Amino acid sequence: MSRRVAWLLGLACALPVAAAESSGQVRALEPSGALTVEAPIEEASSSLLPVLGLPSLVPSEESSLAARVRVLERSGVVLRGAAARDAALVTEVEAGLQSLPPAMRRPPGGPLELVLHPEPAPLGLGDGTPSRPDWTEKRARFHLYRYAPSSERRATLRLSRLTEGEEEQLWRRRAVVHAVVQRWDDAHGWSDTPGWRRLSGWQKPFERPLVWKEESRLNFAGAFSRALGQRSASLDLVTFAEELLVPPESLRADALPVDDQVRCQEFSKARALAELVASTGLGALPPRGSCPTFEAWAELESLSHFEVLLVASTGRQPESLFGHLLLRPVWHEGAVPRGPTFERVVQLVALTGMESKGLGYIVKGMTGGYDTVFLTGTMGDLSHEALELEQRSIRRFRLRLTGGEGARMLERVWELERRGYMGYYFFTDNCASALLFLLNGALEGGRQVRAPGALWVLPTATLDTLARVEVVGADGHAGPLLEHVPDTFESTGDRALRSHTAREEALSALAGQVGTAEHAKLQGLHTRLQSPEPDTRRAAYEALPEVVAAALGSARPEARAGVRERLHAYVTHAVRVERAAVDRAEGERLKIEREQLLAVRVPVPGAAAAGVRERQRIFESEDALQRRLSVLDRTTLLQEALAAAPRRPPTPEELRALVKAERTEVAFTRATEVQGALNDGVLAEVDPVAFLGEDRRRKVESETAWARDAQRDSGAGRTVVSLGVDFPDVGGARPVVSVRTAGMAEALGDARLHGFQPSSELRVLDGELSLEPRWGVPRVVSSEMTLVGYRTLLRELPQFRESAWDSMGWGAAARVTSDPERLLPYRASVQAEALMVLDEGARFSHFTAVGVGGLATLHWSGYALAPAAGPRLSVAHRTGLPGSGANAVRVEAAYAPTWRVGDDHVTHEAGASLQVEWWLGRAGPFGVLLTPRAQVHWEASSRSPSTWWDGSSEQRLALGLEMR
Repeated sequence: MSRRVAWLLGLACALPVAAAESSGQVRALEPSGALTVEAPIEEASSSLLPVLGLPSLVPSEESSLAARVRVLERSGVVLRGAAARDAALVTEVEAGLQSLPPAMRRPPGGPLELVLHPEPAPLGLGDGTPSRPDWTEKRARFHLYRYAPSSERRATLRLSRLTEGEEEQLWRRRAVVHAVVQRWDDAHGWSDTPGWRRLSGWQKPFERPLVWKEESRLNFAGAFSRALGQRSASLDLVTFAEELLVPPESLRADALPVDDQVRCQEFSKARALAELVASTGLGALPPRGSCPTFEAWAELESLSHFEVLLVASTGRQPESLFGHLLLRPVWHEGAVPRGPTFERVVQLVALTGMESKGLGYIVKGMTGGYDTVFLTGTMGDLSHEALELEQRSIRRFRLRLTGGEGARMLERVWELERRGYMGYYFFTDNCASALLFLLNGALEGGRQVRAPGALWVLPTATLDTLARVEVVGADGHAGPLLEHVPDTFESTGDRALRSHTAREEALSALAGQVGTAEHAKLQGLHTRLQSPEPDTRRAAYEALPEVVAAALGSARPEARAGVRERLHAYVTHAVRVERAAVDRAEGERLKIEREQLLAVRVPVPGAAAAGVRERQRIFESEDALQRRLSVLDRTTLLQEALAAAPRRPPTPEELRALVKAERTEVAFTRATEVQGALNDGVLAEVDPVAFLGEDRRRKVESETAWARDAQRDSGAGRTVVSLGVDFPDVGGARPVVSVRTAGMAEALGDARLHGFQPSSELRVLDGELSLEPRWGVPRVVSSEMTLVGYRTLLRELPQFRESAWDSMGWGAAARVTSDPERLLPYRASVQAEALMVLDEGARFSHFTAVGVGGLATLHWSGYALAPAAGPRLSVAHRTGLPGSGANAVRVEAAYAPTWRVGDDHVTHEAGASLQVEWWLGRAGPFGVLLTPRAQVHWEASSRSPSTWWDGSSEQRLALGLEMR
């Protein structure tokens, strides 16, 4: 070739490129990183050759494709072999890169090589196995395969309207996004940030007990973009980026209804990914846009605040002791009033369905056999289940969230109701941990609330943890994240207790204001209204109008208005007590019918696993979901199952209970009819609305006063250090240092905002170790541990008592102790007692109770074992002191004569303690409780009463200090 021809050819190659660059039509890579391939270089070059007087060189498809491949290579994406020769693949690689923000299109970490294999694979992607790798060469080479459809439901759920060709295009583009985002995640550790990990509950190895590898708390495949995302937090992020950046609607606008699009389903993950990209300086992801169904459901402009609800213990049912937490969004009243029963509440529950509550039920509840789910129900459903059937009041606590956090909370509720399924473990993964999981995904500024324990997450301890977090609320003021609301949702049982006292007061106030004979009739009627027999109460209600009219007529004219109000109050409170009776009867009836159904042992609708699958299916499509009831009300499901399922006949005892339930309902119906007639008749001048307002005011005022003086914290995780002096029978006085720790320790009469009922006492792993300090290793003086102990002073109301047992409290405990100075130093004991309450004050601020029961003990040493048993008598007393509700004087005493197997004598033991509890207040974040204590223990062995007092005794004075 001559030099002139070579020069012309060089000019022909240079001029078109220069011209194209000056016109802006051809750019390999813009400064921002935007990749464009609209005018390949070869095409532009050949178009200028005739102008230069040279023959036209028509470019082939191969040369055009090669130029596009070279442009991709300059962007850091390298195609080799079959991948470089596949024009369709090159097009989708270009489209995949275009779906990323411009600054993200060049992956970090060097060239990214894409390799295409002829073998087919689902979705055309590797699965990480040696036979079908996705990455090799330390993430330098990403492997693609010939496209084949996948049977994975989650991956294809939103692709039903796409053709197979469109699906292949979609997954080729997603593969590019996957590879590039994976590189960015490797470079910047996006998936390792707390903000990302807590959305799916990712846990690292050994982060929690029994966690051996990285795993997510969410166990539902539908919570991830595809199955690969369940393997690690990194793959969760990368597969989600695929779905978010290359959604089905990017290929076809009508591929999905707007509410089913990922941007309207995964608000939290989309926000977290956008924040990670922006924080790295890589640009901004597209805004979310409108989501009509969510926006109509959330009513963000009317959202007021959130409340945490504690479904408290009844006091007599130990199975309900630990309480249950829920979440309640509260909206401002809008243009259309929403009745209180239609307000929404978020339940965090184990979906157990209709399974029998036997040993298998307990085992599954402790080992993850059920799933925790997030149910959005109504206050009406909750009230019926908790306040009426279970007779459990609900305490309220307000969360001080910012406006942004409130919106995020609603987004999390929306997401988790659809995809939030986690294994339920009674001690660690329960309603309390689920609440923290939901909340931590919504808090801003990197804040996170840690679980109150690793081996035991108590609802009450969780309230303690939330209250210790200091935040700046929407009002701009600093304060605790959790605040008590002194307006409990009162169960019909607790309201009946309050009404029982109020009607007694009304009856007493009528003495002297109505005629003596009329008051005597009221007294007689009052006695009949407290009868356990519903027929007796129904007859009393029949006679009530005549007695009320006579009492009102006997009052002096000037006192008649006050008498009318007291009679109205008496009737209202009597009907409230009757309402509690009919609710208890309904709960008992449902329990009996459930047992009748389960005894047949045939499959019934509502099993736990079937319930989970049904919920997951319902929530797959927003369009289908909005056409049916989305709330699974457990009580309604039970009643539907009972209506159609076979069942065994009732036992004679069950039949008596069912008949009594029917008669109780008849009595309540008659009570309401009589009340209505009286309110329309002789009591018509009393304003019932004013009465209800005044009744609520008094209730709130009483709760406010109690809450003001109560301790905030529950009795979970307590530690008390004591310094004292022992006075043994042998030897002189000796110093003693004691350390007492408790997993849970709440005593009778304790006033705690986050605790159980003051009528109940619960001790779990409550132990004390006493040491004698000296040079070298301290000597162990004694130790004692209450494994579990429970006492209650709450009794049933007279009309609910079916036996003498219902008029008494009760208690039981299991303990182990050691004392090196005893002949058999180790002891394990189990005790139970009935408690007769001699005196009590409001909320048991003061009480005196006598206990009668039994004690079984096992004494042992390294060479001997001696069982023993005998009766046990006890006295418990508490007197409240001025100031804080924590201030009190406690006296405990017990006596137990026991006979040991192999002995020919009785061993007598007695002990007593006097303790003062005085709240010193808070010092910074800590509260300080001072507990001076005096105690004595006496033990003697004797064959006759004359030698009972020959024994040994030991006294101790100690000053304890507890800081929380």
